[in-house]
Amino acid sequence: MKRALFVILFGLAAPMSHALDQASPCTTVEACIALIPEKDVPSYSNGEADEAVKAQLRAFGRDALEPLAKLSAHPNSNKRQLADTLIADIKDIRQSDFELVRQVIQNNVKLDGSGGWAYRLLGRMGGDQAVEFLVSELVREGKGGNQIVFALAKIGAPAIPHLLNAMACKNNCTPESYAGFQEVFDELHQLEISDQPSALALLALAKNNDIHPDMRKLALEWVGYITAESAPVEAELIRMVKANPELSEHVLTSLKVLKSPYAADLLVAKLAQGEGLHREWILRDIGHLGHTAKHVGAEVEHYLNAEDWNTRAAVARTLGFIGYEKAAPRLQTMLLNEQDWLQVHAALQALHWLQHRPALDDIEYVATSHWYALVRDFAAVTAQRLRADQPPLEKDAQHYYSHRARNCSADQFAIMAEPEQIKIYDREFNGLNQFSYKHPWCADKEAAEADEYLTEFCASLESMVQPNVAAKVGDSWLTGTNNGEWGGEMMAFYKDGSHEQVLWTNIEDIYSYGSTAYATTGLAHLGMNNGMLYRATEIAKGFAVEPIYRLPGAPMTSWKINPQEILINTYSGPVIFNPATGLRTPDGCEVRTNVES
Repeated sequence: MKRALFVILFGLAAPMSHALDQASPCTTVEACIALIPEKDVPSYSNGEADEAVKAQLRAFGRDALEPLAKLSAHPNSNKRQLADTLIADIKDIRQSDFELVRQVIQNNVKLDGSGGWAYRLLGRMGGDQAVEFLVSELVREGKGGNQIVFALAKIGAPAIPHLLNAMACKNNCTPESYAGFQEVFDELHQLEISDQPSALALLALAKNNDIHPDMRKLALEWVGYITAESAPVEAELIRMVKANPELSEHVLTSLKVLKSPYAADLLVAKLAQGEGLHREWILRDIGHLGHTAKHVGAEVEHYLNAEDWNTRAAVARTLGFIGYEKAAPRLQTMLLNEQDWLQVHAALQALHWLQHRPALDDIEYVATSHWYALVRDFAAVTAQRLRADQPPLEKDAQHYYSHRARNCSADQFAIMAEPEQIKIYDREFNGLNQFSYKHPWCADKEAAEADEYLTEFCASLESMVQPNVAAKVGDSWLTGTNNGEWGGEMMAFYKDGSHEQVLWTNIEDIYSYGSTAYATTGLAHLGMNNGMLYRATEIAKGFAVEPIYRLPGAPMTSWKINPQEILINTYSGPVIFNPATGLRTPDGCEVRTNVES
């Protein structure tokens, strides 16, 4: 019986073994290497061979390291580059293999100028030898490169002392030598490393006048990310920036990470110089400091008077973030803003985070009366949580970025044609020749002459702009261009033959109502989805142009649906504009807001 069972098992095993042999094209490392074809491949190639050969070489693991390492000096590019790729995949690498891996990298550098993929192996290997070599390569390359940066970030905290030693270079160090350090630190700070000795060493570097200025600045920027005990580091950073105001930008990075109150002082001082998106970023940074920045609340509140609507919304959210209760009455009045739903939304967020119960009646009014469902829904959630004494929702939730209309299509609305006497479109995508003009960039002759690129552009035919749409308003014409992320403008053409720019933004369309026009504008690009409706009114000389309503998103298309009303089909769904009554959502449209109570 035993013999019979043995025969059966042997009979089963033999075919399986034979099948494996058949599937594998080679049984030794050397035999597999011999099957790698000699061919020329591009410098960016990972090398080419039969997939079964590559799989078998990977299966050998560390046993294939030495034979593959010899290929790194092979004159054939395919053999060399495939060997490098396979070596980088070895998982069971040991620190004792360092010399072999270094030789592979040095061969790659000698033959191709690049160390290749093998740097990754050093990241998994770790150890002083690997780190020292990687840091020396970082300096030699003058840039991090994906693989060196990956390897040092993989090693993590143990790499920091070696990086600091290299940063302390006093001789023959140039900005180019240090270009890669910023890349490494950008990766390392995401690891949330706390290393007080290294933090103090960085401070010492930053104070050392013998160290290259670029490295001193980098030390100031990065010290906050690894500080374990913030008090002594924060105090020294504040002392340094007070003594050397020119260092404020670099010190600020660390002070923000440490959530220092002094960071708020530095940031609020920058608000006066900032504008537009830059000012919004400053306000965002102040908000991230939380209640630490509460003492600058009055200075932040001042910017609720800003002309820019986005700034006002950013200020409102910031005041809520930092817990500045004194701004609550002013924020409450923002709930009555009929033009900008985003300012109302931001005020709701701020009052929500401030837990300002006196605003409940106004919040509930917004929840039942606002034209925009997204704002109504958030107001309802805010009122509910305030009444129940529940904590506010997550501060960083930006629901208005992702909202989309559903169960609603703009296609249901008829298109009312506009007479060509008052509206002309560029139907053939050739531009409206009769309204062509020199690009506004070329209007400032001194600036154009000072910039070589601008000089060349303004001298070319490309600088002649032909708009996409033109509308007759009173005795003049308004034209619009829309170049997506490259911007656009609205120009006024007067009956005396002169013209001027009256608005700088992407123009989707212009609608004439006698001596007044309404322009649908905006941009949807990457994470942006912004739309605005402007009113242009003919005055004694030129036009007065002002924003009158924020749209739910950038307009894709728009058209008149009757003599008075315009359907605006935005990326966040359609809305209807009536000059007499404002914006409204078409009947039956819903909006997905993702606001949870």
